[in-house]
Amino acid sequence: MSNKKCYIHLFPHGRRIEARPERTLMESLMNKSIFLRSDCGGKGVCKKCQVKVVAENGDSEFKEACQVIISDDISIEIPESSMLSSHIISKAAVSFPEAFKDRFKNVNGKDSYGIAVDLGTTTIAVYFCNTTKGRVLSSLAVKNPQALYGDDVMSRISAIGQEEKNLGHLQKLVVKAIEWGIKELLASLDLKEEMISQMVTVGNPTMIHIFAGVDPKSIGVSPYQPAFYKAKKIQSNDLGFKIKDFSIQLLPQVSGFIGGDILSATLAVDLENQPDGTLLVDLGTNGELMLKGKDQFFATSCATGPAFEGATLSCGMQAIPGAINTVQIKNLEDLPQYTIINPSNSSGLKPSGICGTGVISAVTQFCQKKIIDPGGAFQNKNKQYIIVPEDSSQDGSAIFISQKDIRSVQLGKGALITGIEFLLKEAGLDEPEKIIIAGAFGSFLDKKDMMTLGMIPAMDLNRVEVAGNSAGAGAIMALCDNAFLDKAIQIANKVIVVDLACNQNFQDVFVKKLSFPSVPTRFF
Repeated sequence: MSNKKCYIHLFPHGRRIEARPERTLMESLMNKSIFLRSDCGGKGVCKKCQVKVVAENGDSEFKEACQVIISDDISIEIPESSMLSSHIISKAAVSFPEAFKDRFKNVNGKDSYGIAVDLGTTTIAVYFCNTTKGRVLSSLAVKNPQALYGDDVMSRISAIGQEEKNLGHLQKLVVKAIEWGIKELLASLDLKEEMISQMVTVGNPTMIHIFAGVDPKSIGVSPYQPAFYKAKKIQSNDLGFKIKDFSIQLLPQVSGFIGGDILSATLAVDLENQPDGTLLVDLGTNGELMLKGKDQFFATSCATGPAFEGATLSCGMQAIPGAINTVQIKNLEDLPQYTIINPSNSSGLKPSGICGTGVISAVTQFCQKKIIDPGGAFQNKNKQYIIVPEDSSQDGSAIFISQKDIRSVQLGKGALITGIEFLLKEAGLDEPEKIIIAGAFGSFLDKKDMMTLGMIPAMDLNRVEVAGNSAGAGAIMALCDNAFLDKAIQIANKVIVVDLACNQNFQDVFVKKLSFPSVPTRFF
């Protein structure tokens, strides 16, 4: 790689920052904590990261920052619409079990503060907490900038395998994103960084390996095991944080795909005290499942895919303002009705794309109105279904669901229901006693839609609960009270891992589960 120094000049502020040649403009900006929107994961499709590139003679043109490779000095102006800071991602609310709430009733003493982080493959949630009182003071969530290297964990492991230096680069990207989030929260609360005493970070094993600077290559090859299992404590400055030095606690990992995030979620829903047969489903780019048996827990992971988070869809975007999140089709002659995420209730906000919950809602309607057959194909031979015509969208482009998008939903839902069935079989159960849906994506889903599409077993809807961002809640619990960290370690030792990758029957069952149920689900 060239040692040549290149600089990015930012107009109109006059700031000059150093950039690494042969990296994209977007990556160079991220390294300086300037985060742009990247709804398509850096593929140059969504055009949300456009910047104005200014030539020496004053001429300018708009280009996608993710597609501009730095080779020389460059002058740019960043429109407000391209800045991620103006589009902080909605994250599901956190809720805590009674045992945690009771612990902090009538607590007195000097206030101390800490950070809890839910480091997801697609989204990073950061919580600023009063650890003395067990309270969340402020929180935000941003897109994981590692998406530039691929939407799933295996693509990021592959990127590290292709170039060893990418481990440090991927680590730096996520550290910068978390640090940016911390600074935003401190500013919103008018607090100083000196007040931070500690951090707890949870995530799937690949995300935690990269965050800790540990090569995750062993997770990418059979038998898919992590490089370390035990809970680990490290110092923030050793990871590249520039703000004050503080300790960072990582939860234990059970296997290559069962990590601290599902253990953290287990704490938050108090799975240990739930009825035997209770199934915890933590939905995101990776679906992680934990089932409570009589004397132990059973766990597995399934690649539900980035479509559930809005990535990879033809008109996909994350759950930010302007994203379509529900669709309703009254009749086949008219355009469908829809709702969009609009926290400010602005009457002028037009839809920009469709997020994961929106596509699930739309595909459910397609099934119910027989727009697609059980195999997922459009009945009338169309290749796409228009949700919003060109003249009604934010950027003048039609918003639609394609045949490829439906296939992505089928792959995700097929993986999820197959994982659930294998987990139940291992525990000797025919069906779950209860299902708890966790995760940012799962928390905004309609459980009727999930059952209609065959994502979860058909059962009494009253036995299906939605729990919010349980991984984040569990991280907060472990941050505020070491007893919950100890509990996570105890649970990790009781987990029986159900390895789907090594099961000879998995592929056959998975293929059968790709189809949508042909008989309408009865809700009772």
